[in-house]
Amino acid sequence: MENLRDTICALSTPPGHSGIAVVRLSGERSFELAGKVFVPYGHEGPAPPRTARLGRILDSLGAEIDEALVLRFPAPNSYTGEEMVEFSTHGSPVIAAALLDALCSRGARLAGPGEFTLRAFVNGKMNLAEAEAVADLIGAQTLLQAETALRQRSGELGREIGPVRDAVVDIIVELETAVEFVEEDVPAVSRRGMARRLEEARRRLGRAVDSYRRGRIVREGFTLAVVGRPNVGKSSLFNALLGRDRSIVARLPGTTRDLVSESSSIGGIPVHLQDTAGIRHSEDPVEKLGIDRSVEAIGDADAVVLVADRARAPSEEDRRMRERLLGVRGAVALNKSDLPGAWKTEDTVEFARGWPVFEVSALRGAGIGELRAWIVDEMTGGVPLGREGVLVTRLRQRRQLEEAAERLGAAAESLAGGMSEEFALYDLRRGLESLGVLTGEVHTEDLLGEIFSRFCIGK
Repeated sequence: MENLRDTICALSTPPGHSGIAVVRLSGERSFELAGKVFVPYGHEGPAPPRTARLGRILDSLGAEIDEALVLRFPAPNSYTGEEMVEFSTHGSPVIAAALLDALCSRGARLAGPGEFTLRAFVNGKMNLAEAEAVADLIGAQTLLQAETALRQRSGELGREIGPVRDAVVDIIVELETAVEFVEEDVPAVSRRGMARRLEEARRRLGRAVDSYRRGRIVREGFTLAVVGRPNVGKSSLFNALLGRDRSIVARLPGTTRDLVSESSSIGGIPVHLQDTAGIRHSEDPVEKLGIDRSVEAIGDADAVVLVADRARAPSEEDRRMRERLLGVRGAVALNKSDLPGAWKTEDTVEFARGWPVFEVSALRGAGIGELRAWIVDEMTGGVPLGREGVLVTRLRQRRQLEEAAERLGAAAESLAGGMSEEFALYDLRRGLESLGVLTGEVHTEDLLGEIFSRFCIGK
C-alpha cells in the first residue's frame, strides 16, 4: 500500500474529450501545490473554503495552458478528511495530463485505484461498508442499483447493526464484571434476560443475512438462459425479452450456432440473457461446438426458460431437453400462441413437471409481460424490492454477519445452559470482532488492498 501521507492527484472524470475535466488533489500539501499551478484572476490571497475561483492553469514550466475553476476544501471538511482541491478545466485530455504532470513535478504523486475513498475510510469519514457502496454507486447500471448503493453509502447497514453491537458491548461489560469479581455471579434471571437479548440480536442479523439473496441479484444481476430444441423460436423470444433484435431469426433449424449474450434490465435489475444454440444430435462440428456451449450456459445460469413450439405436438427432442433440466430452476414458454395449438393439457402438465408454464407469442408480444413478471419473482424470491430496509449486497458482508450471528447464538446457549461466563464472553468477543471486520473497525492491509483495488482511479 502506498504512503497515505503523500499528496495525491488524479483525473476524476472519465478519460477522453468532454465539456469539462475534474482533477482532484488531496493531502497535507494540497493548498501549497495548488498555489503553484493556479493563478486566480483579480484576487489577493487564497479563496474562502468551497468558493469557486476562476484563474489560469500553469504547466510544469510555468506556461499558461488553460482557464479553470478551482475549489478548496480544508481538512477535515472534505471527502477524504484531508486538504483537498478540485480543478475544473476544459475537457481536453492534453490539458488534464499537463495539469497532472505539473502537480507531480512539484511533489504530488498519481493516486492509486480508490485511494481517495481509502483515505476517507482511514480518516473516519465513512466505514468500510459505506466505502464499498461508493464503488457500487459509480458502477450502477440501473436506477435501482444506484438507489440501493446510495442507501448503503448513507450508513444503512451500520444503523441496522448498531443496536446489535451496543447490546453485545453491554452484555460483555456485565459478564466481565462478574468474572472479575467472582463473588458477584450473574443471577439466573439476568442470564435469561441476556440470552433473550442475544437471540433478538441474532435474529436481527439473520434478517440482514437473508437479504443477501436479493441484494446480490440487485448488485450483480441475474443470468437467464433461453434453451430448447432447434427452430422453436428461442431467438425470437430472446429478442422479445430484450425489446430489440439482437439474435438472427430464420426458419432454418440451427441458425443460432453460438451463444449470444446480452444484458437488459427487468424491474430495475440487470438480467444477463443468453440465447443458446438448439440442443439436438448433430454431426456438424461447428453446431456441436455451439451445443456444448449451450450445455455450459445452462450450468452457469441462475434459471432457464425452456422454449417449445405449441403449434407442433411435443417431440422426443422436447422430452429429452426437459430431462436435461431436472434439478434446474426454470419455466416453460410455449411459443407461437398466435397459431392453433397442438399440445393437450396432459402433454403440458407432463412436460412442465411443476415448472410454471407461459403461453407466449414472441412474434406478437403476447404473454411476454407475464414471463417478465415471473423472471422478477424468480430473481427476488417473490419479495418486492422496496426502497426501505437493509439489503446486503456483498459476499464479504454476508459472511461477517453470519459469523457474528453464529457467535451470538452460541453465547446465548451458554448463558441459558448455566455454563461459565467465560464461554459466553469468548463467543461474544468473536462476534463483536466480526461486526468490526464488517464495518472496518477491524481490518488488515490485505483486506483494504483487495477492496480498494477494484475502484476506479480518481475516486
